[in-house]
Amino acid sequence: MSARNGSAPTAQAVRNLIRGAGARFAEKVRGPDHGEGRKVPRRNSYDVDDKRAQPWKKVGDGSHAQGVIHREALIKTAKEQRRTDWERLPNRRLREIREQRDALAAELAALIAQGQAPIGRPATIRHEIERLDATIARADVRLTRIDITVLEALLERIDHATGALFPSYQTIAEWAVCSRNAAIEAVARLKARGFIDWVRRSIRTNNEGEFAPQREQTSNAYFFDHRRSMEPHTWQRYMQILVAKLRRLGAVPAALAPDAPREVQYAPLREALASAASSFNNAST
Repeated sequence: MSARNGSAPTAQAVRNLIRGAGARFAEKVRGPDHGEGRKVPRRNSYDVDDKRAQPWKKVGDGSHAQGVIHREALIKTAKEQRRTDWERLPNRRLREIREQRDALAAELAALIAQGQAPIGRPATIRHEIERLDATIARADVRLTRIDITVLEALLERIDHATGALFPSYQTIAEWAVCSRNAAIEAVARLKARGFIDWVRRSIRTNNEGEFAPQREQTSNAYFFDHRRSMEPHTWQRYMQILVAKLRRLGAVPAALAPDAPREVQYAPLREALASAASSFNNAST
């Protein structure tokens, strides 16, 4: 087993190898993690009737009009973020970073082979490799076009009145017209960037008293907690777009009206924004 470019396997890979070998010696077979055949619920899975498996809140005031506005604001924010991601780190630049990282790794390996102590140049190289690795990791969560399509598909089918949303990965793939794996990867990137979150859910089986799982994994409960999970500048941009759209609908408190007196506008404005943030925190779009 080897990592990319023939480097040594990571510590996690070694642990996985040891764990897998131990399971084989014990004649245990691990079931699939996803899809058909997945039986045993994952950790932190809650029964579908458990309140923790129902993290939803109504979208805005629960009306269709505000639901559409929230959806448009979030999608516009995601599209802007996608453009920013790829402008800041295009594939050309990513290739250069990978080449630089590999060159430094080769230099470090040569220094170690010569018996160099882990100070001076070797330490400098290690710090630089860590910095480059962080940049490469950020590239893995750049939003893509399929991510936007998946987000649009989810928001088009959310229940505005309750925020309920719990499709399977296969259903998401069908909505977005993509493969199941592409849907899984898209949802993971959207979560990493704070555009969506989920809670794992499980259901009871009819296997009570049998040598079989008493619970099975079912689809996730998707919800939106932008203020907590988004990067601050992304959250601020989302709120800016959302408030502007709500103002056009006439759904923003009077304190936000441009003709309100400046001397009395500040405190109500601050209160209105705090109220809006509270309403949108954990909201479903």
